[in-house]
Amino acid sequence: MKNQWRIIIGLVLTLMIVIFAVLNNMNVPVNFGFSQFSAPLIIVIIGSAFLGAVVVALVATGTMWQQRREIKQLNQQINSLTKDIDKKVADKKEELEREYNNKLAEFKAAQTVYPTEEKIKEIDSEG
Repeated sequence: MKNQWRIIIGLVLTLMIVIFAVLNNMNVPVNFGFSQFSAPLIIVIIGSAFLGAVVVALVATGTMWQQRREIKQLNQQINSLTKDIDKKVADKKEELEREYNNKLAEFKAAQTVYPTEEKIKEIDSEG
């Protein structure tokens, strides 16, 4: 929708320039500082508008290329940082699993019931 409005506004401005140029069709002198010539005003207006459009397109294209390059660099940085975070998470997970397994083993060892002397005598008397 936003681009449609841009196109419509661009067409309206172009139409205004064309109408203005057609209404002003007399010969005018054009001075470049080092040379001078005479041309119909319509050609001067349309030529100036065309040159302005070319300048705007070049500036916009340069800005777009710069932004694309920056976006590419930032995406590479994001991917690098994501890989780094994933590696750190995996390392921390392994560390926590080892710590958990060690504590579990300690807990199981502490919970093992060793036979008391009474239990040993009882087992001996039965056998």
